[in-house]
Amino acid sequence: MNLCPQLRKAIAVFGTACALVGALLLAQDVSFVYAESFRKGPARVTESEAEVVLTPHSPTCHLRVKDQSGKDRYELGCFPQQASETDARITSWQIRLADLHHKIYTNVLASSVDPTEDRTQIGWLNPGKFAKVPVTKERVVKVDGFFCVLQVKDFHFTNPHEPYLDRMTLTVRFTNSMPHMQVIPKEGSTGL
Repeated sequence: MNLCPQLRKAIAVFGTACALVGALLLAQDVSFVYAESFRKGPARVTESEAEVVLTPHSPTCHLRVKDQSGKDRYELGCFPQQASETDARITSWQIRLADLHHKIYTNVLASSVDPTEDRTQIGWLNPGKFAKVPVTKERVVKVDGFFCVLQVKDFHFTNPHEPYLDRMTLTVRFTNSMPHMQVIPKEGSTGL
């Protein structure tokens, strides 16, 4: 009689293990990471695309994003993350999307208004091995009624044995439709 509960428990554990392995295998095939902003409004944008080359000599970018009526609504900014306060070498870049109509929202790409609660860190372009999102993985962020798509096309270290960057090429795209329609996002899913 005790064999049945033990057998049921073993089957449940085996089934859970199989589901986890299957989920991990599926996650490896996903070519992008999906996240949703804390912003859930109806705002849409004029669709656009740009390529940005970031270097120590040109370490920042500022791209204006227009709403559907053609007025400036957001500003995408690229900000270098330096090794330390006294060491200006660049280890990564931080991408933020500021709402120009609401100055308190300096980064609407984040999943939370509070930056300390943003677990995904979708805008941190970090080529390090401990990055939450692999640097070359495409990032799709739903903000209000549009999507911001970030894709690092190339990056180069000053020296292969050091973590300091001398170049990163980034493609930025703004669209009003989901870029990967074959994947239907679930609330709060990240694709990680």
